[in-house]
Amino acid sequence: MLDAIPSDPTQPPATIVMPPDSGKFIIGNTGGFIRLAIASLKAAQGQKQDFKSEPWFRDADIDWTVKGLESDESAHVYLSPKLTRIQRIFRSIVGFLVPLLFAICLMVGVVTVVYWLYRHL
Repeated sequence: MLDAIPSDPTQPPATIVMPPDSGKFIIGNTGGFIRLAIASLKAAQGQKQDFKSEPWFRDADIDWTVKGLESDESAHVYLSPKLTRIQRIFRSIVGFLVPLLFAICLMVGVVTVVYWLYRHL
């Protein structure tokens, strides 16, 4: 039924997979998402889907690509466990403190070099 949906010639189907650090994950228009849904349903039936020859699918970053869809019954094993509240707080503190400590060390080093140059030149 989804295969029978006609394409709009003025708006060809398009789906773009963005790298995770871009703020968006998958962008696309209606036709692109319908074709992605068809590929997902076929993969759920056990058919391996390859996006090499699909004009409606494109990767935005060469380093981070999605080559296709394949069914894997043990996919739940690969999910990372959810972080507890304490772990999230710890990560945010460490994410703030590490760059701060690096900046402090850099400033101490620059001040030391400038002081040494002032005293010896």
